Amino acid sequence: MNSGIDAVIFDVDGTLYDYRTHTVPPSAQEALRCLREGGIRIIIASGRSYALLGESLVQIAQADHYVLSNGHEILDRDGRPVYQERFTLEETEGLLGVARDHGVNVMLKYHGFCCVYAGWDEMRSVFQMMAPDQGSYRFCPEWDYHCQELPLGVTLKGGPELRRQLADWETALRIEYFGDPSECDVFHHSANKWVGLERILSEAGVAPERCVAFGDSGNDVDMLRSVGRGIAMGNASPEAKAAAGQVCRPSWDDGIYHALRELAVI
Repeated sequence: MNSGIDAVIFDVDGTLYDYRTHTVPPSAQEALRCLREGGIRIIIASGRSYALLGESLVQIAQADHYVLSNGHEILDRDGRPVYQERFTLEETEGLLGVARDHGVNVMLKYHGFCCVYAGWDEMRSVFQMMAPDQGSYRFCPEWDYHCQELPLGVTLKGGPELRRQLADWETALRIEYFGDPSECDVFHHSANKWVGLERILSEAGVAPERCVAFGDSGNDVDMLRSVGRGIAMGNASPEAKAAAGQVCRPSWDDGIYHALRELAVI
């Protein structure tokens, strides 16, 4: 099938992974199989770290490339890091200071695990619906693991005042709030998903206009605007829908499969 598409990029939560059924829908799995058989690259672009993807999703996707922790880490098809951008000690301790002052729960992302400083059950629940291995999390009540290894990402879970509490950091760092505004990911402006994807596509010799990207939230906006065909899920945020060239069915209504069929990619 000659669709003129060389790569398809998938966000995970709310896109490839459906919150309603807590699965990668069978139709999306079939779409992935068809892409592999057609020789089209599969790229995962997620705010999750590799550990938080979980072995099940890694096996289902069989991706050629990964852009994870909102672009702070790029991996090859075997899950090996080929690029990492870490938070500085000043950035990390600044965010931890806000968390301490306001009782905000903290999780630091690393390649092979996530380090929970406060809110063990609450922080695991943010990503637990995909059921990553329990070894994906470590508890550090001393709040000092970052002194040994600086993180690739930071996730915070607080209360209704979280946005106000983080206001002083909104220029220096990018803060993306989840559907629940008391939860957010923090990452660098210079290391978002699209910056990581540009690096992959350039090295692979794939033109952005020959790519399709699926996403559903604020951290997908850059990539939805920048590829040849940006597709927002029917369950996407208004921001993601506005950035996309089209809107497909929701994740639970076989959106990915039908969109790729309509584009003759599969």
